[in-house]
Amino acid sequence: MSLAPERPGALAEPARKVSPGWIALYMLANTGMFIPMQVPTTFLMPEQIAQIDPSGKVGSYAWVSMMGAISGIVIAPLAGALCDRTTGRFGSRRPWMTVGSLICMAALVFTGLQTTVAGVALGSLVLSASFMIIGAGLAPVVPDQVPVAQRGLVLGWATVPQAGGLIAGGLLLGLVTGFPAQYVLMAAFPLLTLLFAVVMTDRPLPPGHREPFSLRAFLDGYRISPREHPDFVWAMGSRFIMGLGYGLGTLYLPYFLDDVLHYEQLFPGQSTEDGLLIVVGVNCLATISTVVLSGWLSDRLGKRRMLVFLGGVTMAVAAVPLALSPTWTMTLASAVILGLGYGVYLAVDTALVTEVLPASADRGKDMALANLMASLPYVLVPPVASVVLGSLGGYRSLFLCSAGMSVLGAVLVWRVRSVR
Repeated sequence: MSLAPERPGALAEPARKVSPGWIALYMLANTGMFIPMQVPTTFLMPEQIAQIDPSGKVGSYAWVSMMGAISGIVIAPLAGALCDRTTGRFGSRRPWMTVGSLICMAALVFTGLQTTVAGVALGSLVLSASFMIIGAGLAPVVPDQVPVAQRGLVLGWATVPQAGGLIAGGLLLGLVTGFPAQYVLMAAFPLLTLLFAVVMTDRPLPPGHREPFSLRAFLDGYRISPREHPDFVWAMGSRFIMGLGYGLGTLYLPYFLDDVLHYEQLFPGQSTEDGLLIVVGVNCLATISTVVLSGWLSDRLGKRRMLVFLGGVTMAVAAVPLALSPTWTMTLASAVILGLGYGVYLAVDTALVTEVLPASADRGKDMALANLMASLPYVLVPPVASVVLGSLGGYRSLFLCSAGMSVLGAVLVWRVRSVR
């Protein structure tokens, strides 16, 4: 099939700045995705699994987490590639946000009703798939519609829900009791993503501009040549290793509070979930304090790599106090330091990635790959953490591994040459 020779408007580089109202709606759309993505896996699933399987909670949670991550590995690149080929009067991004949001809502309600580890794992799998479908439409909206000089600011605001979603969602969970009701509460948030999908401008991709989807072309599209696109490859490598470091340092925090700090003995009358909410709240506030400012600053300075590096190194520093002195005071101090570094890293790294995408026609696929590099490490975190916790020194070694990965990921960003 011959492709249309003209470059359609949907693939043109954006030149007109988006309005404050557009930024606010995009932030709400991200709220609709990130709160139900983060809150259940941090607060609900660990407690749900601990009630179902108290003696085997660590292994069961590792299995559930892996199921969700594996789902993402399969769905994310496929959804991104299909999104790039979606034609029709509704545009190429809007349908994916809409369908993904509806699946997400159904999966949350289903997971809240489960009373077995297998049932929670199935819910986690479908939930992860729904977030990959939403992200296939939501993530490429920025390179589609936001000029380069505004992307740091836009992504700074857009990642506020990612930075503060845990504390907001955790507080909201206190309004209702019981897993079914709490999951239903989370299921209301994707309505915000649906709102953005309805009101956004999504220029249709002309039929016939892209070749039909085929498995061979799909697989070939992921053989990105390091020689032709070295900056994209280095950016993906940096993002993957940073994700591994962050996951090693945070995924088992609920069990750290219980098994190492013995939070409920340290503070009689309080639960481990209360302590987790305090740590998450402190971390989220620290992250929010830097995420918008760092994105705006990267636009003004025209420099992204230095800020990504500083953010990564700060995240590494946060893990050291917990390794050397695992106390409640050090836990709070580490939460602040980690939040400050993560806030600097979060928006600026995503803005950097949008500048090294290999082709405008594949923005959806390539942004899906970028998001996958941030979530894929969570497939490795549970088995790695299980080995480290069981045989290689426990939580001290786990936090030192986290620090090492964060430093390595921060150093690799300097290999990106085309972005300052």
